[in-house]
Amino acid sequence: MTGSDTQLEGRLRHLMPSLSIYTEGSHYQECLKLYNYALSKQPRLCVRPRTEQEVSQLVHFCTEESIPFSVRSGGHDFFGRSLVHDGILIDMRAIDSVSVEPDRASARVGGGVIAGALQETLNSHGLFTPTGQAKSVGYISWACGGGYGFYVGTYGFGVDQILGARVVLAGGHVLDADDDPELLWALRGSGAGAFGIVTELRVKTYPVPKLYAGFLAFPLAEAASVMNRIEKLLEKDFPDEFSGDAIAVNPEMAPVLVPEPCFVLFWCWTSVNGDLAPAESFFEQLTQAGKVLGNTVTESEFHVCKTPYAQCPANLTCYPATPAAYGLDDSSSATFFRSRNIDRIQQKLGDILAQHLPPHPLSAVVFHNNHGKGVRHEVADNVGAVFPNRHQHVILGLHGGTSPGQDNADELAGAARWVTELEEAIDQTGLSLQGGFPAFWPPNQVRVEQFFGRHAAARLRRLKARLDPNNLFHHTLPDIGQTE
Repeated sequence: MTGSDTQLEGRLRHLMPSLSIYTEGSHYQECLKLYNYALSKQPRLCVRPRTEQEVSQLVHFCTEESIPFSVRSGGHDFFGRSLVHDGILIDMRAIDSVSVEPDRASARVGGGVIAGALQETLNSHGLFTPTGQAKSVGYISWACGGGYGFYVGTYGFGVDQILGARVVLAGGHVLDADDDPELLWALRGSGAGAFGIVTELRVKTYPVPKLYAGFLAFPLAEAASVMNRIEKLLEKDFPDEFSGDAIAVNPEMAPVLVPEPCFVLFWCWTSVNGDLAPAESFFEQLTQAGKVLGNTVTESEFHVCKTPYAQCPANLTCYPATPAAYGLDDSSSATFFRSRNIDRIQQKLGDILAQHLPPHPLSAVVFHNNHGKGVRHEVADNVGAVFPNRHQHVILGLHGGTSPGQDNADELAGAARWVTELEEAIDQTGLSLQGGFPAFWPPNQVRVEQFFGRHAAARLRRLKARLDPNNLFHHTLPDIGQTE
């Protein structure tokens, strides 16, 4: 640690004696442990506030002293929005309270809450709110960025659950979005860090639904014929209750025991009324799409398997069918990531994937299949949402992962080539749609007019000029700080 770092630490400790500050050692390294191991920016120090007041004081200090800073929670951003070089990293994970409102229709969620912990806490109250595929994602950024996942068809996107927010703005001023509807509109889709630091979201909660859930795997070598059959089935009948999410992976990353690269459906049927009979019928139809390599759906708690995973003699990945348990765990590595949007799962994509098999253990293509209530309905209030993707579409996350927990330059280069070849093949086949999911694109490639539309882009720029005229919060959407 340099002398200037020591001086900076001393000033912060004098200003905020209770603030946790890390400059080296295990706590510092833990703050820097992000999903993408290829990210290498080094902040001068990491701080972990516990209250909104401490966040406010930190932002005020950084503003007055012209010290760059970044904000992290789950640390899943592939492109380094969570890191800053030679500045202060604000780690929000100690602000992790979840408070259910008396009417049980909503909850207040702290700015550092992780999705899996949120589901577990709500589940202890008999409640639920939608989260995404990965349990280790920071909830606030997930929800404000759009909120894709298993429950879009039944409950809508993550942005559709946001009722209110508290945000620390440039200079440290705290604004409740109830007093600024335009900010609430922007938080529903532009991300959590474009205008300030979200210290709390107020979100809708629901009684815990019943899930008919597990994983259904087919050979990736047969992806074209499998996807062709799935495409025809979903064109005929795509129930809102069925997620349609999937992943194309090697055995090492597959959420079910398989002997070869596979295409795995996150088979999640969400029943609000508790009736699972339609799920069983639909599942039988999907099993006819091809050779089944693995199936944990009929091994769920609603069927024959009652054995805990740790005691399972077959080593099956069986999951209790509850939102608190269902999802992916950590698969972090050095990663090169890009994204494309297409209109649906289809045979042409299957051909491409069968010809470009994942090169490393954690290389994968992730499918977010968006339909049902999420694409049919806008937010049900007079504020609305900037979130633009109200049409049926599939987001492909081209996940150029390498080996677990490693940062190998040669593997990363190979993963990048694989991702680039996939991008080119998808584009050349004419599958790619315009726009995309901003969080899945490098920040400097996100043009707000292209991703949000001209009218919404103009509103975002006006709000930015009013709340953050000096573009202090520039990591999330750099382009909205630019004049038209």
